[in-house]
Amino acid sequence: MPLHRVIKTYRNGNKTDEVNYTESTTHSYIPENGVLSSVVQLFKYDVPVSVIPPSLTRVGDKTFILPSWIECHPLTTLKDINWTPPQPVQDKVKETFESKSGLGEYKTTYNPNNNTFKCNCMGFWRSKGNCKHVKALREKIKS
Repeated sequence: MPLHRVIKTYRNGNKTDEVNYTESTTHSYIPENGVLSSVVQLFKYDVPVSVIPPSLTRVGDKTFILPSWIECHPLTTLKDINWTPPQPVQDKVKETFESKSGLGEYKTTYNPNNNTFKCNCMGFWRSKGNCKHVKALREKIKS
């Protein structure tokens, strides 16, 4: 059964923000005297990305979402929680290029986890991250 978030703004400028439980996805609301505006929306708790899936526990008269120990509404179910399992970490792609002047080699890397390229040549900085080594590695990855 879903949770609803109700935000009320009163004529005197005060605001209330509460989470309510209802038996259905619809939430009937009767405006109170002195309420200027009200917002009602379905509510889900967002939990941080974790290897461990969320679970619920009661300690005394309070309910918590584990493993992050987020205090929640007493009637919260696992369907009321947004959780995304962590994505597997991909290995960096590394390429080495010989210097045409024969003074060493340049190392170019691509990190697929955040889609970034890096190179230790001077052209990388001059071209704002788009040197010929990065272009070559980008082409290699595409094919």
